Order: sequence, then C-alpha cells, then structure tokens
Amino acid sequence: MKKLLWMAIAAVALVACNSEKADEKKEEPKAEKVFMYNDYNDVQIPAAEKYGIVPLEHRNVNFDSIKQLAKVEADDSILIIEPLTHSVPYLTHNAKALLMEIASNFQDSLAARGARPYCLHVTSMLRTLNDVRSLVKHNNNASETSAHSYGTTFDIAHNNFYPIPKFDKGPGKSLSNNELKHLLGHVLYRLRMQKKCWVLIEENQRCYHITCNS
Repeated sequence: MKKLLWMAIAAVALVACNSEKADEKKEEPKAEKVFMYNDYNDVQIPAAEKYGIVPLEHRNVNFDSIKQLAKVEADDSILIIEPLTHSVPYLTHNAKALLMEIASNFQDSLAARGARPYCLHVTSMLRTLNDVRSLVKHNNNASETSAHSYGTTFDIAHNNFYPIPKFDKGPGKSLSNNELKHLLGHVLYRLRMQKKCWVLIEENQRCYHITCNS
C-alpha cells in the first residue's frame, strides 16, 4: 500500500514538473537571448530588393519627387536624428511606418515600467551607392553591398538614449543605458516575431541595423 502511495506522489510531482516546464516555454525570452540578433545580408538584402527602391548612384536627385520615399523628420517626443554624413533622412513609406511603430512601442514599454520617456537615436537611413563607397573607404566594418541603398533600412543606436526635455520634472524613474537597450531589444523582438523586420545587432557601430520586411 505504501508503495502505491509513493508511486502516486511521484506521478503527481512529475506532472507538476512538466507543467512548470511548459509554462517556462510560454514566457517571453529573456533580454540576454533577445540580443542574439544575427540577420545578416543573406536575409536583409533580399527583403530590401523586394520592397525597396532601385539604388541611387548619387545625391543629385530630388528625393521628395521619388514616390516610393518619405522624408523622416526628428520628433523630440519620440526620436532624434543624428546629423547624417553618409546617408539622407528618407525611407520607403513602410520603413518609415515601422520606425514610428518602434518608437511608439518603445514609449509604451517605458510607461508600462513606470519609467520616464526617452527618445530613440536614429543614426543612419538611405544611402546612395556613392555614400556606400565613401563609407567603405573610412569604415572597415562597412559593406559594399548595403541594404541602406534601398530605403528599407535604418540604424537605431543602442548606446545613446535621450531623456525627453519637456518631461524633466515629470513623473517616472530614470533607467540605465543597459536597461534601455534591453527594453528596445524586446520591442524589436516582438516585431521580428511578427515578420515585420529583420534585425542585426552591431556592437562595433553600437546600433540595431533594421530592415523593413514589407
């Protein structure tokens, strides 16, 4: 009788253990795993070619006249654009919408954690072929084949987040750069799981390299 009782207890414990493991699988991956983005050119270039513009040779064009492109302007409530030297502030309409969705979702995630608002820092967008060639000469990490040439791709810094000035005296706790990096990583993870984008984390350039997948 005792033997049967111990067998029943063991069976219950095994079911409970398996249930816990199943619950663990349903949890959102931890930040450390989220940052193992390795979507290189083998996936980003095909998406850029499919959804982007025909690469432009030089900047001596009227970007506003290209119907596939939309100008991206800084908005101090969600994002800041770094002074661009090797790119111009234009993206395809879907890529611009994706950038704004990332910025909006980032703000929602901050609010959900009781944190103060921070701006994202955009460091690169559309590059002409001449821009790419020039960059390769000065940057060993740059590639002559760049998804940036199609207007589908942009970079967001993961080492530079700006507190929004107008909320300096408002509620919300400050977060460390590492916490903000992890938070942005989760935002990108969710969008990537929806097949909305491809992501490569560039440690040397300290940015997320993101290509719109539509």
